Amino acid sequence: MKNLKGKYIYLYSFFLLMFGLLIFRYFQVQVLMKDADFEELLKRFSDIHYITLPGWRGFIYTSDGIPLALTVDNYIYYAVANRLSDEEKRIFAQNFAPLFNSTESELLHKLQTKRGYIKVFESPERSLVKEFYRLRRKLWKEELRYLKEGLGKRLIDSEKINRLCRSNPSNPKLIKACQINDVLYWTGVNKANKRLYPQGRFLANVVGFTSSSGEGKGGIEQFANDFLYAGPVKIPYEYGPLKVRSKGIYGLRLVASGVYDKLKSNLTADVYLTVDYTIQAILEEIKEKIVQRWNPKKVAIVLMDAYTGKVLGLAVYPDFDPNKPFKNWQEYRNSRNIAYTDVFEMGSVIKPFFVGLALYKGRIKTTDKIYIDGGKTRVGRHTVSDAERIGKSYLTPREVLIYSSNVGVVQIARHLKEEDEKWLINLLGWNKKIVPFPGAARGLIPDLHLPANRLYIAFGQGLALTPLHLVSSYAALLTGYAPVPQFVEKVVREDGKVLETFKPKYINSEPLFDEKTRKWLVETLRYIVMEGTGTKANPYYYLVGGKTGTAQVYDNKLKRYSSTRYVTSFIGFFPYPNPRYVLLVMVDEPKAPRRYLLYGGTVAAPYWAEIVNRVSSYLGIEPNPDLGMFKRKKW
Repeated sequence: MKNLKGKYIYLYSFFLLMFGLLIFRYFQVQVLMKDADFEELLKRFSDIHYITLPGWRGFIYTSDGIPLALTVDNYIYYAVANRLSDEEKRIFAQNFAPLFNSTESELLHKLQTKRGYIKVFESPERSLVKEFYRLRRKLWKEELRYLKEGLGKRLIDSEKINRLCRSNPSNPKLIKACQINDVLYWTGVNKANKRLYPQGRFLANVVGFTSSSGEGKGGIEQFANDFLYAGPVKIPYEYGPLKVRSKGIYGLRLVASGVYDKLKSNLTADVYLTVDYTIQAILEEIKEKIVQRWNPKKVAIVLMDAYTGKVLGLAVYPDFDPNKPFKNWQEYRNSRNIAYTDVFEMGSVIKPFFVGLALYKGRIKTTDKIYIDGGKTRVGRHTVSDAERIGKSYLTPREVLIYSSNVGVVQIARHLKEEDEKWLINLLGWNKKIVPFPGAARGLIPDLHLPANRLYIAFGQGLALTPLHLVSSYAALLTGYAPVPQFVEKVVREDGKVLETFKPKYINSEPLFDEKTRKWLVETLRYIVMEGTGTKANPYYYLVGGKTGTAQVYDNKLKRYSSTRYVTSFIGFFPYPNPRYVLLVMVDEPKAPRRYLLYGGTVAAPYWAEIVNRVSSYLGIEPNPDLGMFKRKKW
């Protein structure tokens, strides 16, 4: 009886202790536990679970609906290599190498790794998937044949087959069946999404690319990532009785509440660019011509609507293949868009702004005579010279620009004050980023407290801008306002709702100069093409205006400006006298056997004229030939 009584006391004490622990745990959860921990606990023990579906990424189109970036179904063929023996790898390679456009030895080499999961091949072709399963079925039939020969019966349970192999290591037919079974078990195909760029390098530096995880990296892909990609979709479900007439049937069922809202919150959007496909094709073709002829370090060609800031075309070199952005380090570096990530000393294309500034501020008059001192003048400890000898001692402000006289611009800039130049730089946004893209650069402005710097930047030396800064500023010469260059026309969600539409934005709220000064500058730029340094930019069929630019590249090793490396450019507007578009052709460090060939009027201007002719014809601009040009031309 004593032993029985002791057992009762032991059981009573045990259950009392368990009940006490339960009470303590209840108190801990209900009173002591933090809300966040309590929510996590509820999720862990909830009957509701989630199916995670891969997110879909929206498309990118040109303004006329040509696809630049697509998301397509993709099939990834894999193998868990560290679970396959050498013989099993050989079986896999022997049967599947031709399907993957590979040789048996190449596929075996890929499988010789200590890593587990490896991607053997990938393709969006559904026909390839069907062929893959046909080959697997053929292998499976071989496995069944070996099982019947080794055991006298057929099995389909992989675990049971493996146990039989371990218990019968001397049965060659069974071992062969087990090897095929492992090949089928540790290899396969998964369906996934793939980002595809059907145009390849065409506009690639504007579009950007995506990482392996589907996130936008660079260009529009990164800039509009929140519109293009909403992340993976989580669909809630629970296990329980299904709502069918037959009772006792259990399975997965969706949790009705919130499913539609979740799906709606994960809708992606398509992005339509301002870029026109045909115009872009013209720019890309001209870019290739420049690269073939001049072997430059970099090229930037930009066409923009001067009134709205819509970028109609942008081609840069070096470019890259967005379908293989990580092919090598150089290819990845080439994904930068130098039109807004790199700054260049632009040279003489800057001169109209400082001559116009002096006129606007009343420091000079259009009728003044500027003494150019034989084409040389001292600035600090250095001598500034004109690129070519000018057969005059005095020039009007207009002639200073027509002949692109460095000395003449310096003499004009001597009349300007520090606050004058700061006003111009701040107004046009040269000292800040003007586009919201990742990696966008601001202009490099020297210390304007130093008088010599204020003279140097007047002819484009010591002042470095991005190509988009320059294009926007030239638009301001036409309209008074510098538009923000924009690439997105509209953003349309999957259900058809328009989320964003293009709206012009401007850098300056105060106009650049007055209308009289701007009109004088536009007329002067027209004269430059007619009889100045920009005659090779005359497109014959349309009236235009513009300015050449030739800037020496600063050599960081020699600590001085190079005498062999130049940034050459031509920027202008069309059609005159009511210009609508601004076009820049910039060629960085072109190569030529003679140095006298390396000028903006020689390198960039002829291509500028060809673009104007072809684009104007495409846009339906009525030809307006410069008949006087034929009289001026020396045959």
